Amino acid sequence: MIKSLTFINDYDLILSKESQKRFGYKTIKPKKNSHTREKHPYKIFYLFRKGLHIDFKPDVNIIVGENGSGKTTLFSLIENYAGKQPNKMVLLMGDYKDEQDYINQHREKYKGELQIDSDVDITYKNTVFFSAEHDNPVVAIPKIANPNSPNFLSLSLELWNASEESHGESMQPVLEYILTNAKNCCIFLDEPDTALSLGKQIWLYKAIQKSARENHNQIFVSTHAMALINQYETIFDMETRQWVNKDNYINQMLKAK
Repeated sequence: MIKSLTFINDYDLILSKESQKRFGYKTIKPKKNSHTREKHPYKIFYLFRKGLHIDFKPDVNIIVGENGSGKTTLFSLIENYAGKQPNKMVLLMGDYKDEQDYINQHREKYKGELQIDSDVDITYKNTVFFSAEHDNPVVAIPKIANPNSPNFLSLSLELWNASEESHGESMQPVLEYILTNAKNCCIFLDEPDTALSLGKQIWLYKAIQKSARENHNQIFVSTHAMALINQYETIFDMETRQWVNKDNYINQMLKAK
């Protein structure tokens, strides 16, 4: 379980939109004879500042915020911290003693932005990351389908079935599989409600609660869905970087619009 995380370094990006200035920004002037591609002054913004500390709940964490507030990026940074699962070739060519040695070396070499306080080391073995954008069967299957693979026909059939279904219908079995089969894991669901009907959003809420309760999973959900947000008293607002009361958050959104 992840108790909390702290940013030990700033996480900045090239400023491309006026709205990004709300996080703080500055102009960078490249030095003469520098080896950077940028030869003219440019602006960066600080999506996450050094010292930002976030505490998490042991069961379900609902994360909200406007587009561009950092929800997906936060999950991506945690995934980078956890590391990627190696294949046999990586373990062999990397001259690792075993898989645990691979994990240990990844942790020693990690130079990212996060420091994570957890019960056990957070790795690819105890985390599951799902993105509605990238893990949509219609998008994901063509990327992994190999005509020479013995699974090609079954994957092609799944792609055909997914293409015949609505986006929401094709996503539900993936979410159900993750929430049912993952146990004692940290599950990160990035906007899983995308294209789900109201009824399926209610199903998703119940499935999340059951997975946390019965499978002892800690679940992180980034969402815009009111059907999910309304079920929890407190939610984490990526705009203010704070846990806030759900009713206050909704009222502020209504006033802002």
